[in-house]
Amino acid sequence: MHVSPIEESWRRIDSWLAAHAPRTFSSLRPPASQEAINAAATELGVEFPADLVAYLRHHDGVSPGERGVVSPEEGGFSLPGYQPYTLAEILSSGRMHHDLWGRHGENLPFEGYWHQDFVTFARTSSPDALVVDCRRGASFGAVGQYEESEGVRFGHWESLAALLEQVADSLEGGTVITVGLSYMPVVDDGMLLWEYVPERLGEPRSLFDLGLADPVIATRGRTSPHAALNETWPSGYENFCLTFAQDLDETELLRRFGALPETRRPRWREEAASPDQRQQPRVLLPVVRVGTHGGWAFGIEEGLHLLEGTRDEVLRRVSGGTRAVSLSYWANGTTSVSLFDDGELVTRYDTRPHVPHGPRDPFEVFPGLPTPVPEPTPEQRREQLPAVCDAVVRRCGIPLPPPGLDGELDSARILPLLPDNNFGYPEDNFKTPVPDRFASLVDAATPERLRRVIAAQMSSLAAETGLDTYAEVTAALSLLSEQDHPGVTDDSALDLRLRRVQAESLVIFADWKDRSLWQDRAMAARALADALNLPAREALGLVVGLRQNPHWRKEFRQQLTDD
Repeated sequence: MHVSPIEESWRRIDSWLAAHAPRTFSSLRPPASQEAINAAATELGVEFPADLVAYLRHHDGVSPGERGVVSPEEGGFSLPGYQPYTLAEILSSGRMHHDLWGRHGENLPFEGYWHQDFVTFARTSSPDALVVDCRRGASFGAVGQYEESEGVRFGHWESLAALLEQVADSLEGGTVITVGLSYMPVVDDGMLLWEYVPERLGEPRSLFDLGLADPVIATRGRTSPHAALNETWPSGYENFCLTFAQDLDETELLRRFGALPETRRPRWREEAASPDQRQQPRVLLPVVRVGTHGGWAFGIEEGLHLLEGTRDEVLRRVSGGTRAVSLSYWANGTTSVSLFDDGELVTRYDTRPHVPHGPRDPFEVFPGLPTPVPEPTPEQRREQLPAVCDAVVRRCGIPLPPPGLDGELDSARILPLLPDNNFGYPEDNFKTPVPDRFASLVDAATPERLRRVIAAQMSSLAAETGLDTYAEVTAALSLLSEQDHPGVTDDSALDLRLRRVQAESLVIFADWKDRSLWQDRAMAARALADALNLPAREALGLVVGLRQNPHWRKEFRQQLTDD
């Protein structure tokens, strides 16, 4: 009896799953009927290649797990990086593409983006997908990759049989397979998981020193003793943030912002302008110019980047032992105010509706604030800022605008503070939890064991991302297993190193390989900060979630259970 290549590959996959990943094997659905396959092809107006028919005649996709979704983490079978469709999902996807792009492709973003005779049979969690070419001709039956931004690309697999054979080879040999990205098959708790294997690259190029340079300006502006608040203010000031802190001087305000002392000097507005990173990629080290007036220190930032005075991490630090008010304004008319007292948010106001305002009602704290309008007119936007300023002046006595903004002010470049969230959800106190399958083991572990585990896992993550190339980091790693290890002290050598890594990762126009490496390293830096600052149970989830070794689960389980 003749066995097609598709059937042989499925036989090999089934055999391997039954022996090594029985939970995943049990998720595979029975075959689709020939009648249903024929009906789907007829409705889509295409002829299914023999490989696609044989593929569906062996297994009609994957059954949902206990939570009603198809997921490898719940034992669902997957192709590397892609979730197989059932026949019903293939048909639904085809209908959607016909509706989206038109029966004859008249709505395509650009020529060659899609063809009505492409049939999607698997997809990622995003719209990206695997397709079979059902056009008659030399490419009939070829498998391509659809990416939302680029359309469909062919060239990796001449047929579905070729792709499935590679999957079977990878499972049996435990080898890396590339389907867009590179993956390695790993078994954990009876389930098959395709672990992403990052490309090994060299040390990333640093663009930090370029960020220290100031722009060269032809002429300097004139000193203005006071910028008067009137109906035209902030004419000439678009996209700015003014941050005020009571009873501080310029030196202390700069320190709390995270200033680099070696960059401190008087600057005019033109010298504080953000560089065009398209012309020369560099680390963005924004400038804050500072002054004092009426018992308040103030700092002004301008530019299209994230303004530090709008960040809660910065305002908590600036307001320590005092109070701080932040007023930001954007060219689209959006105005916002935040009030912090001794490191805690008091209230927040925003001219956009439905922005959370914090513990206290901003209209109670700042009487006279304008009520947010869903779609304000340009005239209403112009009226909002003076009204907001009036309310802040009445409540705090802050001079708005403060004197000397158009002139030369003391200033420094800022090395931005580390973000203090780690991508968790509110129900997890905004901390990334460990995967569910390890939760009971973590709960049962003693504090001493958890300290050893997080020290080992963090050391492995640092080695995988290159974070351990810094002496400050290796010194901190050696302390993680101790009961009373110190946290990350503000402006310590370790804090500055982690912040510098974070800044390197935000260079938008850097070479993509460099940026990828810096981003991985920056995430590891945030995980290390959590590991040093938080209890091990709260910090462990982010650390293991960032691991790059495909076999980290086996290692983690052994560390939690071995005596």
